[in-house]
Amino acid sequence: MKKILLILVTALLALASCRKETAVVEESHTCALSSLRFDITIERLETKGIKRGWENGDKVFIFFKDVNNAYVTMSYNGSTWSSTPSDGEVNLSQNGQLTAIYLPYVGDATPSYSDAWHFASGTDSYYLKAQQVDYYIREMDNQAATLGAKLVMTKANDASAQFYVPKSPGQNETMQLACNVVTPTGLASIALNGTVSSSSGSQGRWLTGYPATVDGEQGFYFYGMIADAPGSDNYFVLKDNGNYKHYYKGSTTLTTRGSYQLPAFDDWPAVAENVNVAGYEWYSLNDGASSLLEAGTLSSESPSAQGQSLIPSKTAWEGLLDSEKATRVPMTIGEVPGVLVVDKLLPAQYFFLHEGDYWSSAGEYFFKVATGGDCSVVSGTPATAYVRRILNVTSGGFIDPIDGGEI
Repeated sequence: MKKILLILVTALLALASCRKETAVVEESHTCALSSLRFDITIERLETKGIKRGWENGDKVFIFFKDVNNAYVTMSYNGSTWSSTPSDGEVNLSQNGQLTAIYLPYVGDATPSYSDAWHFASGTDSYYLKAQQVDYYIREMDNQAATLGAKLVMTKANDASAQFYVPKSPGQNETMQLACNVVTPTGLASIALNGTVSSSSGSQGRWLTGYPATVDGEQGFYFYGMIADAPGSDNYFVLKDNGNYKHYYKGSTTLTTRGSYQLPAFDDWPAVAENVNVAGYEWYSLNDGASSLLEAGTLSSESPSAQGQSLIPSKTAWEGLLDSEKATRVPMTIGEVPGVLVVDKLLPAQYFFLHEGDYWSSAGEYFFKVATGGDCSVVSGTPATAYVRRILNVTSGGFIDPIDGGEI
């Protein structure tokens, strides 16, 4: 009998010891993230696009619900993931939620917390997320408690598209891309409850180019949102340290979740001036006018660009004559004759031109609005002409190409 009791007690002690080794943490407790072990599996569902798999140096940032002073960085070495917790005491329960963010093109960006978690860069960059994922913590004898979770990283938004431009020899390291049917977007913030918010700009604004290597070739990667009804006429402009090149793509509608390789920078047609009608923001008033119906400044001298505005070029005025780019409606407003111009590519853009002549930036051509709303571009120097300005390209905005071809 004593032997039987001894065996039974021994078995119970062994069972208790085994249970203790994998005991679930019973309640919330404060600890340093550095005191935890991390058993986290990271997968990705997004397999299309410029970058389709994990690469050496990739990082995934992990944020915990209701924790605003610490996070974990998961780093990939080409075969396995390792964890680097930031400093900070945290209060974690046995079961909770975390949110993970992957920013492949923003270099050594690190997050900081104010009203939410933010990154200093990457606001118009492609990213993957695993939002509000469940985790668990288990304690082990003689070892650090282990936090486990499975992350399935997915695309932030299905309406986005990716673009890649190969680098040309001697090209500047700063690159921007604009397209009339693409809107800049990217990561905005991660809230304390784990909700991820995206940023959004205006259609046709500049996208930031991030250095990227595709199939051993160096280039620039761009990311943005496709318009709801993009159409088949798509216009691109590249800006490299103040130098502009334009390209036109027709007959093919850009699609959401698409990935497009554009020609190398040197293969884009160079342009002398970076101005045209589509996508530019025109001032609502003539220069010097205080209302829509005022004539504005008259001058016998050639105007020049001033401040944050530009005088349209001959090419820009000619764009208003292209029926595929702009609609012109002759009308008289308040007994003032002229023409209402509506940009077809950006329908919210419209402005009224008085009957009369308008300067071009070179001062050699002017745009004429005749009686009845007939419009033309005339060579020569008028005796007097209105000055109509457009916002400077440095403030953003897409510029229609004056040359190009199919992509």
